[in-house]
Amino acid sequence: MSDKIAVRTVYDFPVAGHLCDDGTVRYVKLVRRSGQQPEGTCPLCKTSFLYRKPKASKSARHVDGEGIVHF
Repeated sequence: MSDKIAVRTVYDFPVAGHLCDDGTVRYVKLVRRSGQQPEGTCPLCKTSFLYRKPKASKSARHVDGEGIVHF
């Protein structure tokens, strides 16, 4: 095992899922500390996860039509 710590950006909150070093899928709870973005670390593989809020797509055009509900 190396000393290098992997840092991954995730867009899922409040839990990030990943394939751990032992081949199992593990879920890491992301916690917001002192006004920072939510983050968490897998206790087994030491991978760190940082949450980033996804940006809205400005290039997607939503056409009015049947089946579309406006709120």
